[in-house]
Amino acid sequence: MTLKPRGSHNNNKQRGHMKITREQIKKAFVSDIKDIGEEAYNNQDWFQQDEQRLRYILATFDVEENFYRNCIEFDDKGEYQINSEQRLSLLMRMTYDELVDYVNENDLDWIGDDYDHVVEYLDTIMNEWQDDVEFNGTDMQNENCMTIVKRARAWNVDPETGYKSENKHEVAYNILMDYFDELPEETRAEAHKRLEAIGC
Repeated sequence: MTLKPRGSHNNNKQRGHMKITREQIKKAFVSDIKDIGEEAYNNQDWFQQDEQRLRYILATFDVEENFYRNCIEFDDKGEYQINSEQRLSLLMRMTYDELVDYVNENDLDWIGDDYDHVVEYLDTIMNEWQDDVEFNGTDMQNENCMTIVKRARAWNVDPETGYKSENKHEVAYNILMDYFDELPEETRAEAHKRLEAIGC
């Protein structure tokens, strides 16, 4: 199966490769928060509710019939690895209708482990690629539907470095570490011992 890119993207090429930015990947794979409802019934329907989730399925659904499989890999820390810039670029340019047509034409279905699949997307993409809302899947034993809980996040931000955490003590610890090496050696050793004693 050979697919040709639609349109010219020569301006984005760099040393023979497409230059795909993190922001472009975010736009292509992260659902709008308002589009994540409070329930999920099965992952086939849930992932077909918007183009971002459909792209995620096509990028991660590892079957031979899927041309886009493994073009990009996401980890659970908000990082990614591009394995095929050409296939990823094609996938990112597809409209919702084109994505649905591709699924139907290739008879792709990913029914099974429904709730686990939904939670994977919430944890890997929604919780790592945007900062406003945290998502959590509950009622996993309910055969009818699972519940998706949303929680607004409240960040504490170091104005100097931009480091942020919902735990203000974690931010304070990181600020302390910025000055740690400037302390006298004896003081550093004593501070290290006290921090180690409380598991820091």
